[in-house]
Amino acid sequence: MAEAECAQATLDPEEMMKAARFTALSAALLLAGAAFADGTPSQTERVQAALETWLSERAPVEGVTGIAAYVSLASPGPAIEAFAGRTGRGPDDPPVDQNTLFGMGSTSKSFAAAVILKLEAEGLLSLDDSLGDWLPEYSAWGDVSVRRLLDMTSGIPNYSETEMISHAWVEEPKRDLSAEELVEAVYPNGSDHLPTTPGYHYSNTNYILAGMIAAKAAGKPYPDLVREMIIEPHGLHSTYYSQGAYPPEVIDRLAHGYFENTACAEYQPPDCAESWNKPLLGRDIREDSTSWMQAAGGAISNARDVTRWMRAVFEGRVVPPEQQAEWMRMISVRTGEPIPDVTAEDPQAFALGLVRAVTPQGSLWFYQGMTLGFRTLYVWFEADDILVTIQTNSQPNDEANQLHDAVVAVYEAVKGAR
Repeated sequence: MAEAECAQATLDPEEMMKAARFTALSAALLLAGAAFADGTPSQTERVQAALETWLSERAPVEGVTGIAAYVSLASPGPAIEAFAGRTGRGPDDPPVDQNTLFGMGSTSKSFAAAVILKLEAEGLLSLDDSLGDWLPEYSAWGDVSVRRLLDMTSGIPNYSETEMISHAWVEEPKRDLSAEELVEAVYPNGSDHLPTTPGYHYSNTNYILAGMIAAKAAGKPYPDLVREMIIEPHGLHSTYYSQGAYPPEVIDRLAHGYFENTACAEYQPPDCAESWNKPLLGRDIREDSTSWMQAAGGAISNARDVTRWMRAVFEGRVVPPEQQAEWMRMISVRTGEPIPDVTAEDPQAFALGLVRAVTPQGSLWFYQGMTLGFRTLYVWFEADDILVTIQTNSQPNDEANQLHDAVVAVYEAVKGAR
């Protein structure tokens, strides 16, 4: 599935330059604006039109039924909140609104990075500690540093692309897997032959191991650390983290999530004709266990909270300055080597659970997290200090996933109304 589950989907700068689609969206916005009484649509009206246009165009292709957006216009500053569509495919499913939750997927990797950095600031661990220092049972990876786990240069294989995890999704969707079981899916035991990789390679296993290290260093469960260090102090009142099933009162707020990805998994043969995950197609995963994600992407939230959290991260309000500098230190996705910043020649970099890229809108920070049935994408347009978060309720094939178009349309709608 090419890192589709619980993974950061690449925001290709060329994809963001698809002029024909942008022209169509702009035309739709102008047409929508003409319907408003004064002939000059407000920012909120333009954002609403952008969402509705995207949903009408992409729903048949991506299997989505609803979309939510939150736009932060500087900090402190005004914000725009908009919604379109419904929470599911049923005739009685309600419209998406402020109360609707979506899976954060790997945008919640920033939680794991924050927890690790906070523990480092407290002197309980160091980014330069090795995996062997904290989890000696995984001796094959003993020399890998905590930093290399967080910046995706460990070379450790990705458990969420294995046949074992696909079988769990298909056959035991409500099974609660332990972190140890997830790691065991890729740990070299003599009978498996999963490849290790040099340089940068996106692997959810890295963040499962980071969560285990954090729990051991702090002497308390990782969910408690997320609640005490992130959710409560930052007022994330619609953000939840569980390593298993969520309670009914949270599920009731969660949109239905649909799996529509026909791609083969990373560890299937190159000539794979049918994905291990084919039986999942069209399934609503809303009530399935999230235990397969854990620290790699198991949180759920709304667009307002995601934006509030990412504002805190980028403004340096989460960890001390020393750890903030570590958080933003980047490695090139192309070479796996440290770089001071992205450039036109080397346009995408991975920090600690954060991604930076050069795009037509300038250099920006973003992350797109996907679970089996949800996508959350935030983009911080740094030069304009505009932070946009978009959420929707499906996982399509990578080539069908055009959620970045929704972000760009919203951004252009806001800029055009200024």
